[in-house]
Amino acid sequence: MKMKIVRYILLALMLLFCMGACDSARAETITIIDGMNRSVEVPCPPERIVSTTASASELICIFGGMDRIVGRDEYSTFPYDLAEKPVVGSYSKTTNVELALDLQPDVVISDSSMLPETIKQIENAGVPVVVVGMNCELDSIIYNIRVMGEMMGDQKKSEELIGFMQKYTDLIQERTKSLPEDEKPLVYHECKEDKTNAAGTPKDDHVNFAGGINIAHDEAVERPVVSREWVLEKNPDIIIAKLSSSDPDTEEALKLKRDEVISRPGLKDTNAVKNGTVYVYHPFLRRGPRLVGYLLYFAKWSHPELFEDIDPTAVEREMLQKFYGVNPKGTWAYPEI
Repeated sequence: MKMKIVRYILLALMLLFCMGACDSARAETITIIDGMNRSVEVPCPPERIVSTTASASELICIFGGMDRIVGRDEYSTFPYDLAEKPVVGSYSKTTNVELALDLQPDVVISDSSMLPETIKQIENAGVPVVVVGMNCELDSIIYNIRVMGEMMGDQKKSEELIGFMQKYTDLIQERTKSLPEDEKPLVYHECKEDKTNAAGTPKDDHVNFAGGINIAHDEAVERPVVSREWVLEKNPDIIIAKLSSSDPDTEEALKLKRDEVISRPGLKDTNAVKNGTVYVYHPFLRRGPRLVGYLLYFAKWSHPELFEDIDPTAVEREMLQKFYGVNPKGTWAYPEI
């Protein structure tokens, strides 16, 4: 009789242990404030994630969530293993709801381009949608890091990443904050051939942040098309152009683009071309936390004497190795200075 009682007690204890283990295995839910200032309840961490914006995809991977991403947008291709994940749309705005829901996600991550009706369809299916900010604005990137770090349950790493970035952005601000206007170079930043950026755009902010003056700052539209005669009249000290996202990140591709820019009629007579201060970068640099390397390049191009001790490429590679866990390849800016 005593042995039976002992067996029942042991069985009860085993059941209680199993129930406790199941409860602890369940993901907790937390409430986060997303980029549209909405309160969204999400699992922490979610087991199955559809990310429709590169802004979030690479951050989820930084926080150890590569295997949790079950669907992505076309632009979520870094870290490189993301390219093997199913695509549910070109980007957030064109998300195919049926494809996304077929992947049985616990949460869908989007940027602000996702249509309200798409968000409603997904949420009506019982799946929360978290909207994140842009991936080329410093404040927005820091916000995204914190939100994704909280959702993935890795606030410690998110603060380490933010600290790494702020170390260098603070350095840029410290070294350029007292520059008089006449020591700031005039910069022509070309986003596409004969198209540039005015006030209110991230690229205008980047030029100013690095201690330069955007020659298109006062134009009436945010992304004006300009003539080469207009550029020559403004006579920039520095010209910055970029490859397209589909171009290879090689020195050859960057050099070809630079050669094309400096050979254009009308630009050949600018101070930038005469002095050899024409630079080209790959958009790989400008996304998410990688923006820190991009801003360091801008600062060194604008004020090489102030940033002689800084190697933007080395900083970028350090960040990729430390936080992304990848051995970086490619050339992202040309020429090196």
